[in-house]
Amino acid sequence: MSTNTNYHDLIAKRQKLREVSDALKKQFLGLDAIIDEVISLLMPWYLFPEAQLRPTVINLWGLTGSGKTALVYQLIELLQHKQLFAHIDMGEFESDSASWLKNILTDDMDFFDGKPAVLCLDEFQFARTLSQNGEELGKDKLRVIWELIDSGKISYTSGSNSFYLFRAESCLKRIEKALRVGVRLEQGVVVAEEEWFVTIFEGFYFDNHDQRNRAINKDYFISSDFLEGMRGLMSESEITKEDVKRIVSDSSLAELANHILHAMKMRSATRQLDLSRSLIFILGNLDEAYHMSHNINPDMSADDFYEQTSKITIANIKRALKKRFRPEQVARLGNNHIIYRSFNQAQFRQLIELQFERIAAFVQQQFAWHIQFDASVTDVIYAEGVFPSQGTRPIFTTIKNMIESRISKMAVMLLEENLPVKNIRWYYEQQHFYFELRDEQNQFIKTISDLAVLKLENLRKSCDPEIQAHTAVHEAGHAVLAVATLHIIPALIVSRTASDSEDGFCQINFPKGPVTRDTLRKDIIITLGGYVAEKLIFGESFTSTGVYMDIEEASSLANKAVRNYAMGNDPIHMAIKTTNNNNVFLVSQKYEVEALELIKACEEEAMQLMKRNKLLLLKLSEYLTTHSRMEETLIEEYVVNYGAEEWMNRAAFVKKENYYTFNTTLQKQLKQLETSAVDELLKECYELQV
Repeated sequence: MSTNTNYHDLIAKRQKLREVSDALKKQFLGLDAIIDEVISLLMPWYLFPEAQLRPTVINLWGLTGSGKTALVYQLIELLQHKQLFAHIDMGEFESDSASWLKNILTDDMDFFDGKPAVLCLDEFQFARTLSQNGEELGKDKLRVIWELIDSGKISYTSGSNSFYLFRAESCLKRIEKALRVGVRLEQGVVVAEEEWFVTIFEGFYFDNHDQRNRAINKDYFISSDFLEGMRGLMSESEITKEDVKRIVSDSSLAELANHILHAMKMRSATRQLDLSRSLIFILGNLDEAYHMSHNINPDMSADDFYEQTSKITIANIKRALKKRFRPEQVARLGNNHIIYRSFNQAQFRQLIELQFERIAAFVQQQFAWHIQFDASVTDVIYAEGVFPSQGTRPIFTTIKNMIESRISKMAVMLLEENLPVKNIRWYYEQQHFYFELRDEQNQFIKTISDLAVLKLENLRKSCDPEIQAHTAVHEAGHAVLAVATLHIIPALIVSRTASDSEDGFCQINFPKGPVTRDTLRKDIIITLGGYVAEKLIFGESFTSTGVYMDIEEASSLANKAVRNYAMGNDPIHMAIKTTNNNNVFLVSQKYEVEALELIKACEEEAMQLMKRNKLLLLKLSEYLTTHSRMEETLIEEYVVNYGAEEWMNRAAFVKKENYYTFNTTLQKQLKQLETSAVDELLKECYELQV
C-alpha cells in the first residue's frame, strides 16, 4: 500500500526537534520541564501541519523576566522558521484606537495564508475584555484575535480590494456620462468628443494617486495608470498588463464599460486569510494567578517564592483568565497552559555562575587570562541582583554593572603596566572587590582592590540600632510562637530589609493542607507574637504602631473563624444586617463577643508561651539587632540551645509537609474497626461451638 508520507522526512524532523530541545535546555536554565512540554505540544504541528483543522495554541504564563518571550524567539531561530514568524505585542492594542490590528493580521500577513506560520501574541493580559468589576470593555477591534485563535480563518476586506472597486465604480460613472455625450473609442484612443471626455475625466485616477494632478488626454485608456488600475481590478484572474491593453484596444467605450462591470462582479469583496495550519503562542503575566508578583522585596526568600509559584495549577490559571475574559474566550484558549515557576535560590546562583563562566571564557579568548570567581562574588551579586518576583533581568543588569564594567577597566590597567598575568582570582571582602594576580607559574604578583558601591546591601544595614532592636524583638516574637505552637522552624527572620515598604518580616512555614480549627487558632497566636513580644520586653507603653497589621489580621481571622468557618459555638454562616442574602443568619452581639474572647484567649496563651521562652526571644533579638536576617538552620540552632519547652530538640521538629496525619488517622481507625469485627466474628464462632 502506497502512502503520501515521507518517512525519511518525518525521522529527520523528529531528530531536529530533539536537537532543538537539547539546545534550548543548554541555554535556558531551570526550564527543562517547560521545554519538554512545549516540544511535545508543537510536535504534531511540526510533523503534520497539513492535518490541522485549526491552529495549535500554546499558552505560556509566568512572572516577568521568566524567559517566555526569549524561549519562543530562540525556538524559532533553531527551527529556522523566521520567514513564517510574527511577534505581536498586545500591549500596543490595549487602547480603543487600535483599529489597525486587523489590517496587520490580514494585509501584512497575507504571505502566511495556508502555510505553517508561527504567531506569538505577547503580553496577552492586555487583551482583556472584562474590567476589574467584570463589566464588558467593548473591545470589538480585538475580535479578530479570537477568530484567529478559534478557527485560524479571518474574513476581511482587503484595503487594495476595496480601493480598486471604488476606483472602478467612479470610472463607470464617468464612462456613462461620456457615452451620453457621444464619446467614442477606437484602438483604445478617444476619436470623438475629446473635449467632453477630458472634462468628464478631469482629476480621475485608477491606480496612482499622482495621476489626478496630470492632464487627461485622448490616450488615457492605454496609459499606464488605467492599465495598472484594470490589472489591479482583475488581479484574481492573474492577468498581465499586455492582456489588459489588448482588451482595451479591441473594445468600444460601451464594451470597455461592460469589461469593467464584469471584473467588479467577479472580484470578491471579502477575502479569507487561512491560518488554520499555524502555531500560536500566547504569552502573558496573570497577576490574578501570580498574586505574589506585587511583592518586590529583594529579601523575600527565593525558595519560598518558588514554592508559591509551584502551587499554581491550570485551575488557578483558568480562574484568573475568567476575571479578564468571557467564558467562551477562555474556552478558546484551550487546555495547553504551560505554567512557569519562579527561580529558587539554587537556580539563581547557578545562573550567576553560568554568567561568570561566559565572562571568563571571553577574557580567556581576548587576553589569555584565566579568571576564577570566588564564591564571595556570587554572594554579593545574589544579594544585589535577586528580586524573586522579577525573574532574571535584574541579575543580568547587576552583572553588567558590577562585573562586566570592571573587566575593561582591569584589562586596560594590566596592559598599561605590562604585568605578566596569567591567573586572576576575583573575590569580595569588606565592600571591595579584590583581584589577586598570579603569573604562569602561579607566582603571586600583586592584589588590586576596587571599591564596590552596593545599593541594596547598604539599605540592609541599620541606620539606627534602636529601631532595629525594636523590629528584631517584634519579628523574633512571631518566630518564637511559630516554633512553640506548630513545632515547625520558620524559614527566615528579617529585621532590616532593602524594601521601603517594611522594616522586617518573619516567614512562617505554615502547614501544607487545609486550614483547621487547630491551625487557625495557632495562626492567631503567631500573628499576635510581635505585639506580645513588644509588650513583654519594652512594656505596654512602648508597643509600636507596627502592630497594626498584626492586630488587623488577628481580628480578621477570629471573625472568620466564628462567622464563616463554623469554628465558633454555632456552625452557621453569618452576615451583617444589610445583606440581601436570605440564606445566612444575621450576626449578633453574641458572636462578636465570641470572636473577641477567642482573640483574648489566644493573646493569653501567646504571652504564657513567650514568658516561658523569654531567653530564646532575647537571644534571637540580640542576633537580629546586629544582623539583618536569620536563616532556618541558624534559627533551629537557637531554638535547641535556648528554648524552654521540654520537647524542643531536633527530633521533635516537623516539616510543614508532614504536619497533618489525616491519612494515618484514617488507616488506624479503619484497622481498629476491622480488627474489632474479626474479634467479634471469632467470638461468635466460639460461642456456637460451645
